[in-house]
Amino acid sequence: MAEKITFHFEGALASDNSMNFYEASRFQYAAARLMVKLAQFRRDGTFVKNITSSSNFNILLQAQSRGSFNINTESPEVSGEDKKFVDLTISDLLAYISERLIEKGDDDGVRSSLNANAALLGTQGFDANTKEETIEEMLRLIAQDEKLRRKLHPETRELIERRIAEIDRETRLEAGRKEIAKIDAAREQKLISMSAPLVSEMATALRKSATSLEIVGTNAKGPSTIVYLNRRMASEIETSKVDREITPIYGNIIQYNKENGWGKLRIQGETGVYSFSIPSDLKVGLQPTLISQMRKDLVYLQAYFVRDKAEQVTRLIIVGVLPIRDE
Repeated sequence: MAEKITFHFEGALASDNSMNFYEASRFQYAAARLMVKLAQFRRDGTFVKNITSSSNFNILLQAQSRGSFNINTESPEVSGEDKKFVDLTISDLLAYISERLIEKGDDDGVRSSLNANAALLGTQGFDANTKEETIEEMLRLIAQDEKLRRKLHPETRELIERRIAEIDRETRLEAGRKEIAKIDAAREQKLISMSAPLVSEMATALRKSATSLEIVGTNAKGPSTIVYLNRRMASEIETSKVDREITPIYGNIIQYNKENGWGKLRIQGETGVYSFSIPSDLKVGLQPTLISQMRKDLVYLQAYFVRDKAEQVTRLIIVGVLPIRDE
């Protein structure tokens, strides 16, 4: 079965059946380059700098219906005999890079939003002791009820849509963990440095033309959300840059959410507090060690720094936990 990926824009000009031509064009060009390069990586474990007729995979843009700003693509099915470096879909690889490029949300905001809409959602409210599995179950029910989602306040809907995308990515990446393990550190670095500027280009479509972008991947297993971006998130992606190299650091972890892999830490020798995230495909392997090391004042970590245009660190992506050198 061919893999279908839909890019859905909502709000702003999109609600008036129009999009800024320049922004939409930059988005499509960046998205097309990213998908072709991910298709190359799936087959060869690498990708070429320039896309030519010989390296251009046959990913098709489907016809749109009148007034629709769903951008629908279709990738040909990869048969068992075809060469593949990793047995993953393009959607899986989009989820993989998104985990490393998109900042994760704080579950406290989601919990508060669910409480504020308790009457509408038919819930009894969520407190600090509510199991995360219960919250995820409620979010999945909301995800399946389009009419209910439309009744939510826009800010509430954005928080919930963002968390649903994170949950769907985690489920997708957990299923592909064995294949993802084939992507070593060197390949991961190349994927990030290739993908980051293209995802940044894609985010320009949220400057004026729309208020949100949702990317949904559909294959034999059905549809699931890969990415949800609102304007604030897109702005952060546009102005941030992920380091090409991993940096080893000592840090004091002061907060960590084991459900979504989001936390806060203080880097040794610095006074500021930084947020960090652990990609979902690494969380199962790293989390037990991280939690055990949190009992100490310092944890030895491998991280990508994410910087703003002034080269200041804004957040970290944790990809490894190392033993303290004197252990």
